[in-house]
Amino acid sequence: MATTSARPESSTTSSWRQSGEEARGASQIGPFDYCPRLGFREYWYPGVWAKQVGRKRPVKVRMLGEDIVLFRGAKGNVVALTDWCPHRGARLSLGECDFEGTVTCPYHGYVFDETGQCVAGLIESVNSPLAPKLRAKNYPTAERNGIVFIWMGMTAPVPLEDDLPWEFLDDSLNTTRHARVRSWETNWTEPTWQGIDYHEFYLHRRTRFWHLIDHKLPFLRPKPIVTNGIKIIDEGENYVACIQRDVEYGQNEYPGLGKWPRRTWWRRLPRAPRKDMGFGVEHTVQLPSIVRVPVGALHLRWSVPVDEWDTRVWSFTISKRPRTPLGQAFEDLWYYTYRLPNQLIAVNEKEDFPVFAKGAINMDIPQKLGTLDVAVIHFRRHLAKKSRDFQRLGGAYGCVKQPPDPVRVAEWTAAGV
Repeated sequence: MATTSARPESSTTSSWRQSGEEARGASQIGPFDYCPRLGFREYWYPGVWAKQVGRKRPVKVRMLGEDIVLFRGAKGNVVALTDWCPHRGARLSLGECDFEGTVTCPYHGYVFDETGQCVAGLIESVNSPLAPKLRAKNYPTAERNGIVFIWMGMTAPVPLEDDLPWEFLDDSLNTTRHARVRSWETNWTEPTWQGIDYHEFYLHRRTRFWHLIDHKLPFLRPKPIVTNGIKIIDEGENYVACIQRDVEYGQNEYPGLGKWPRRTWWRRLPRAPRKDMGFGVEHTVQLPSIVRVPVGALHLRWSVPVDEWDTRVWSFTISKRPRTPLGQAFEDLWYYTYRLPNQLIAVNEKEDFPVFAKGAINMDIPQKLGTLDVAVIHFRRHLAKKSRDFQRLGGAYGCVKQPPDPVRVAEWTAAGV
C-alpha cells in the first residue's frame, strides 16, 4: 500500500471492524457526542502567515472562540496574548507597539510585554500601582513554513512537529508555496469529515469546463458511480485512512426508479487507471482537523475553528519540489491556471462548501450514518477519544457525552501551565 510522506506506523484494527459493523446498523453517533463544537483545544493550529505580523502594529486573529492579538517580540519572535485588555476590556489589537516587544492598549495606554505582564501605565503614572496587577493571557507560539502556529490548550504544549502534517517535515516537498486561506461559514467538522466520506461521486458529478480540457479526457470515460461502502485500511494514534470498498463505473439500474446516470452514450473510452502520484490513493484524516485527498498532487486541508459557525480553511497543494527553476515555473503555471480555479475554487468553494454552509445543514437533528460514513463514524467514536484533550483531560470542552474530568483539569491548573 502506498503511503503519504513519513506517515507514522499503524496500530490496531479492532476498532475498524467496530466502525464497519456499526455503519451497517445505521449508526446514530452524533457529530458532537465526542467532538467539541469549537474544536479540540490541546493542539497547535495555524494562526496567520508570519509575514502579516510586523513590528509597528499588532494583528488580530480569532480561533476556537477566542480573540488573540499578535505582535513581534524583542527578538523578532511572534507573541500571542488575549486581545482583551484586563484593565477595561478594550481590544489590544487596536493599539500600537510603542516599545520594542510590547503592545499598548489604545484606551488608557497600559503596556504589556511578551509574557502578558503589564509593565507600564503611560498616563496613570511613571510608577503605576495598577500595572503590576494586570496580566493578559499568553499563548505559546511557533513559526514554521512561513506560518505562525498557536497552542490553544490549557496543558503544556507539545513540540510543534508532533502536530504538523507529516508532509511539512519533508524538505523534498513544496508544502506552503501553493496555499489558500479562506473563511467558510460552517462548523469545522464538516470540512474535515467530508474529506473521508467519498461524496464526490454524486456532489461532483456534473461536467465542468475543466473536464473538457483535461488531457486524461474524463468526459469520454465511464464515471465512478457506486462505492459499495468505505473501508478503513490504516490507523495510528492520531490518524485514520480509508478507501472505497469496491467501486463500480458506468451506469446502474435502480429497482423501481430506472438507470443512473441517465445518459452515458458518449462515454466510449476505457476507464483510466488511477495512478499513485507518490501520495497514496487513500483519503486520510489526522487530528485535530487535517484531511488529505490525493488528486494528482496532494490536497491537504486544515480546518481551524473560529467559532461554532465559522472556520478558517487552510488549503495546501503539496507536490514534489521541482529540481530546476524551469520545472518550478511550470508547476506554478499549472497551479494558478488549472489546479486553483478547478479544484480549490470550482470544486471545494463552489460545490463542497455550499451544501454544508450555515443554514444549508442542520447538525442538531438526529443523524443516521451508513456504509458511506464508516470513516466519519470512526472519527466521531474512536479517533476523537484518542485526541490529546481526552488523553490529558479525560474529555473535551464542548462535546456532549464526555466533558473534561474536573480532577484532571484541577491538576493542570495547579501545575500553573
